[in-house]
Amino acid sequence: MKIELLYFDGCPNHEQALENLRNVMEELGIEEKIEAINIIDNDDAVAKRFLGSPSIRIDGRDLEYAENDNTEYSMRCRRYKSETGIQGYPSIALIKVAVQAANTSGVDNV
Repeated sequence: MKIELLYFDGCPNHEQALENLRNVMEELGIEEKIEAINIIDNDDAVAKRFLGSPSIRIDGRDLEYAENDNTEYSMRCRRYKSETGIQGYPSIALIKVAVQAANTSGVDNV
């Protein structure tokens, strides 16, 4: 499983996203490395298909969007829907669904 956290310097929410991601991985017993990717400018954002900071991709798939759903790649803060409203980082529940789906599909491909 490949796990990426994409962000830009100065993002006030990427640390909470990382903490939520680590909590989910610990709870599920997943010991994969998290690759932190710092996006430096708009060209880098487009090249890396960056949907805003923070973004988490599991095996190349964004937590919320399919590859062709959203192609607005740019340097911006990202907002996520959660059980309590809109927030600047993905919830544990959202991350858990994505990690479990990737972990299950990885087992099927063995």
